[in-house]
Amino acid sequence: MPLKRQVKDIMIPLDKYAVVPPDATLGEAVESLRRSYCEVDTGICKETGPRTVLVVDDAGKLRGLLDFRTLLRVLVPEVAGKLSDRLAALGVSIAFAQADAPELDTAREDLKTRVIKNAGIKVKDVMLKSLGFIQADTELSEALKLIFRKRIIVLPVYEGEKVVGVVRDVDLFLVVADIIRE
Repeated sequence: MPLKRQVKDIMIPLDKYAVVPPDATLGEAVESLRRSYCEVDTGICKETGPRTVLVVDDAGKLRGLLDFRTLLRVLVPEVAGKLSDRLAALGVSIAFAQADAPELDTAREDLKTRVIKNAGIKVKDVMLKSLGFIQADTELSEALKLIFRKRIIVLPVYEGEKVVGVVRDVDLFLVVADIIRE
């Protein structure tokens, strides 16, 4: 039965995943994720590509991670948060917005400038804490339980104290799908 297999049998090795150091910028994190998600030459992206970037220090220790939502929230802050936060990202005060002035449209046109500016933010300043991890020799059923209990999509995989890869919810789904096929 496939769920008796171990996590190491299906994990994505660290060298095949999007990884950046804590001092990297969000721009570097986005590029790392894009390279692992898309074929740069053709521009074709895979639906099963990584949806997170692991933040790993020089000693190989996992420090955190970034997901699509966090990257987009920080790069384009006006799409998330309270109205005052969104207006501040656009450089607009509440009083100005209430006046319904046409300059609000001009502020919105400057999306490119804001994204480029925010791409310089350091990963360590916005990364998320990993909500779980699993050892490489653990059975897949335990990984599946942990992903559901923690409501996460990715589990860093360790061998002892060192992060060596990642197992994703989609990887576990495909194992379950294989059971149906058999």
